[in-house]
Amino acid sequence: MKRFMKAILLSALLVSLAWSVAIAAEKKVELTDQCRKHVVAYEYPEAIAACGQAIKLDDRHADAYFWRGVALVATRKYEEAIKDFNTVIGINPNDVQALSNRGLVYRRLKQYEQALADLNKAIEIDPNYAEAWLSRGTVFAQLDQWNDAVLDYSRGIELAPQNHTAYHNRGIAYEQLGNKAEALGDFRTFLRLAPPGDLLRPSVEQRIKTLEETS
Repeated sequence: MKRFMKAILLSALLVSLAWSVAIAAEKKVELTDQCRKHVVAYEYPEAIAACGQAIKLDDRHADAYFWRGVALVATRKYEEAIKDFNTVIGINPNDVQALSNRGLVYRRLKQYEQALADLNKAIEIDPNYAEAWLSRGTVFAQLDQWNDAVLDYSRGIELAPQNHTAYHNRGIAYEQLGNKAEALGDFRTFLRLAPPGDLLRPSVEQRIKTLEETS
């Protein structure tokens, strides 16, 4: 009888444990989705808090680290963001988005060698990931390697033709190379695609005016 009761208690404990694990798994997914939605809505402190709660439930939940990393980048907490992207890459070394985003952070920190290493790997893993090409193009631009910048921006535009910022950036690169016609074409495409309130509009309109006057 005692053995039978012990078996029943053990079975109940196992069921309770499985139920708790299932609830925690569901909750971490819910919190991570909340975090992602906060990021999309530019609500970065809320995003960081939600992902932090998800990580407390599962410290190997890569999605939570990724989205918290994105929110940390947006709030310019670059070192903390790198730690989160490091964790994602530690869990999945081929995570293209984490590699590309870590590369972006290194670029902002002007650590160009590390940025290129991450972006090169991201492109190697997924040659169709536009953001990696565009981000690497900006690394080349910051290094005054304008021909390489044009090549990367062009590939990024092939993959993401509606990305208005890419046309702006390639236009700058063409302008630096003295290719006025190409620069004008890209700046005009930027104005056509960019939303009315885009902060780059005034400077692009001035660039077009200057290029037209000097052509």
